[in-house]
Parts: sequence; structure tokens; C-alpha cells
Amino acid sequence: MALLHSMNVSHSNFPLSSSSKILLMSSSFASLPLQFSKNVKRLESSVPPEAAAAAATSSAFPIDVDYLRREFSGQGATFEDIGETCIAKLKLDNGSTANVMLTRGMITSYKVKVWHGGKVELLHTWVEQEEEEVVIRGGVSSAFSSSDSDEINEWRLHGITGDSQDRVQMELRRSDKKFKEIEMKQIITLREETLSIELFVTNKSISPIRLEGCSLLSYLTVSTPEATYAVGLEGSDFVETTPFLRRFGVVQGEDEEEEEKSRFCGEEESNYKQLNEEMSRIYTCAPKSFTIIDRGRRNSVVVGREGFEEVYMYSPGSRLESYTKSAYVCIGPTSLLNPISLEPSCVWRGVLHLHNPNS
Repeated sequence: MALLHSMNVSHSNFPLSSSSKILLMSSSFASLPLQFSKNVKRLESSVPPEAAAAAATSSAFPIDVDYLRREFSGQGATFEDIGETCIAKLKLDNGSTANVMLTRGMITSYKVKVWHGGKVELLHTWVEQEEEEVVIRGGVSSAFSSSDSDEINEWRLHGITGDSQDRVQMELRRSDKKFKEIEMKQIITLREETLSIELFVTNKSISPIRLEGCSLLSYLTVSTPEATYAVGLEGSDFVETTPFLRRFGVVQGEDEEEEEKSRFCGEEESNYKQLNEEMSRIYTCAPKSFTIIDRGRRNSVVVGREGFEEVYMYSPGSRLESYTKSAYVCIGPTSLLNPISLEPSCVWRGVLHLHNPNS
């Protein structure tokens, strides 16, 4: 079940009627596995074409890869055809790269140059067999994927700007086929030391709407849980909750009563929190940015946010037998406890920054 809570984007006395209440429930938490099995395969850098093609559904907007190559060549982006979709590869001259799976808008790889001159992969992505379906998990995912809906809602490439020297910026757009009053835009920007993902939601209707479950989750690859620390969260309020494993869809109208999964509320006591134990928390009051340090890889990532009031943090801990081979933590800004209220003709913006200060 989802946890509900509210963040007002614009102040108003307008009541939210059932006809204008829209829940965009996150599908991202379907990606939190409680155990690894023989059906799980780690992706080292980019998605293998056969795996991506198997995981992709039939595209409502066929991708002309040759057109993309002609249109955007020389702007720091290349395109790899993988069957029913394609991978956009963003690259800067300093060595930083990011791979984006088009139509899904999922970032499957983010590599950066580090202090010793090499490059490291910051994201954890894997392929999982789920009954008769092949699913790509991890990376960086937005909350606007509606896997339970019969409607196909795909991110379409709107444009790419920049060059390979300073930054490459990709703009994706999506209009919800079921709720046409919602318009969504995602901008992915690769800079020398930072990857930023911006979400824009526009209310085109004449009534206020409420967005629940919006999130931008990143799966960061780490060496071991014992070597991984979250720095800068001391004094932050949090709610402990069970991992979110169900796939959420899009619903409208009177919602059913949600079962609250919260177990414990508290305040973070450590400014150097070790992530060696299994945890699933929503920080309701936290700094706009904090740092994940991996002493094993001698690397750190600054996780920053804009527009979101909450931060979700999940660690599977060291109880998994294969954890040291496929280690990750899941972190990202959310509105899981606090819905976003959006007035007519207003735009909400939420941002995730992943900054690597080690180059």
C-alpha cells in the first residue's frame, strides 16, 4: 500500500473534489527485491540489446534511429538501436557518460571520471525474469510509469541540446492518455560532475489536482554495506516503513482506505550513518543534499533535491548471500507521504541531482 502525505505547491482554499483528484502512484518501488535469485543478472554498464528488447513493450511511437542520428549528431549524443526501442548515450569530453532507455525514460548507466584517472559506474541496474516477462530494474526511474494501466504512456524524445564539452541536455515529454489534463516533461542533463533529472507536471484542467507517489529513485552501486555511509542526516526526522514492492497504477476518484505501513517515527542520531543493516525509511525533514560515501570504492555521491520535501532510503543490508556481488542502496526524493497539490494552469517541478565530487 502507499503511504500518503501532503506538500502544497501553491496555496489555495480550493477543495479537491473527487473528479479532480488524480493519484500518480509510483511503480518505482516494484524494483526493490527482497532477495536475489538465479533469474537476476547484473548489468555492468549498458543494457544488452537482447535484454532490453525483451523488456520493452511494443512502442506506440516507433523510433526512427536513423533520424535521431541525423538530427542530433554532434550534440554529445549517440543512439543504439535495440529492437523495439533504443538507448540514447550521452557523453562529455571529460569521460562522463549516461545511458537513457527511450520510451521508458529510464537511466540505466551513469559513469564518471574519478580522482585516480579511471571511470566508475555509479548506478546499479539489473535484468530480472518475472514469470513470462523480462524486467529491467534499478538505474534512475521516475514515478510516472503506470505499469498497471492498460494505456501505453511513453516518454517521447522532444529534443537534445548542448555539446560534448560542457553539458548535454535531453528533453522527454509525455501526456497521460487516460488523464489528458496532466502534461509531463522530463529533462535529463549531464554535466562534467553532475547528472540532474527534472520532472515538470502541468495541470491543464480547470480544477485543482493532487499528485501522490511522485518520486525520482536512484539505485547507487556500492562495494559492501559495511563500507557505505550516509553523511549529513543527523537530526532529520524519519518514518520507518516496509519496502514498497507492488506496482502502482494510476487511479482517479475516491480512493480506497490505505493501510498505513509506518512502523516507527524518530530522529536520525548519527551524522555518519552506516548502511550495513536492512532499512527502509522516508526522511520527512532532511537537508536538501547529503552524501553517500563508499569507503570500499573510495568514492562519494552527493544526492540533492529540489521541489520534493521527502527522501526515501532503502538498503537491503548484509543479510543477502549475494549482496557483496550485487550491492546497492536505493535513494531518492519522493512525495509518498505528502501529496502534491497543483492548481489549474500551474506547473510543479521536482529535481534529483547526483553529484560526483571525486574527479
